[in-house]
Amino acid sequence: MRNLILSGDPLSDMAQNLSDWTFRLSGPVFSSLIIMGIVAIFVIIAGIQAHFHDPLKPAKGPLFLLEAFYEWTENWATDIMGKSPRSFTGYFMALFAYLFLSFIWSITGLPSVIDYFTIPLILSCVMFVLIQATGIRYQKWGYFHRYIEPVKLWLPINLLTMWTPIISTSLRMFGNALAGSVIIGLVNWATKKLSLAIFGFLGEAGIIFVGPVIIGVLNLYFSLFSGFIQTLVFASLNAVWIGQEMPEDDPMGTDRQVARPEGKMD
Repeated sequence: MRNLILSGDPLSDMAQNLSDWTFRLSGPVFSSLIIMGIVAIFVIIAGIQAHFHDPLKPAKGPLFLLEAFYEWTENWATDIMGKSPRSFTGYFMALFAYLFLSFIWSITGLPSVIDYFTIPLILSCVMFVLIQATGIRYQKWGYFHRYIEPVKLWLPINLLTMWTPIISTSLRMFGNALAGSVIIGLVNWATKKLSLAIFGFLGEAGIIFVGPVIIGVLNLYFSLFSGFIQTLVFASLNAVWIGQEMPEDDPMGTDRQVARPEGKMD
């Protein structure tokens, strides 16, 4: 197990893996796999429950939570995108669940996930691929015309700026998570010093009197409240940018509807 979980520098771990042909997981990646496993197990349980559920009876337990979460996500995505999210509702549900659990995961005492830069970077890359794929799907060859607007000379600049969503969103998530960890670390160090100064006559036991309450409050704030805000911001950016590549909803339920000429009857 010692060789399975490492929490050092990811580049040095990768180089070590290639040199001795062993498979190793860093601590944050291991935590990320646990989170994905928790989400997958919950969905599997709800799916099994749905398979045997009577549609005429109200849902209970995991199935009820999943249905309520689906309805909330569907309404939220529709409000943010200004149109039906279509097949993206499932993506937003998975994103909300995984990202929020990643932000609060440090409460468990296991290695934090979101302040490991690889994780925010991968999430931003997934978002980028979805944005481009959605644009190509609905706009076909017209999608590529944006890179030569307003004139063809802007092609190099447009090719550079297309990567800004990856950089901005990944650094935003990583920076906010890292800032919270740094603040908690500094306050923890200060409260230990203060506790030892006041209760030093108790020896090493005096270190625990001041810090736990303050650190607990800060941890709840940065993990729960700030984690929810950051999750909502990242998901909202996903919805806005993906929605910009999708066509407007037609009131008849289709993307393109040929209008019947007025004054003619069948």
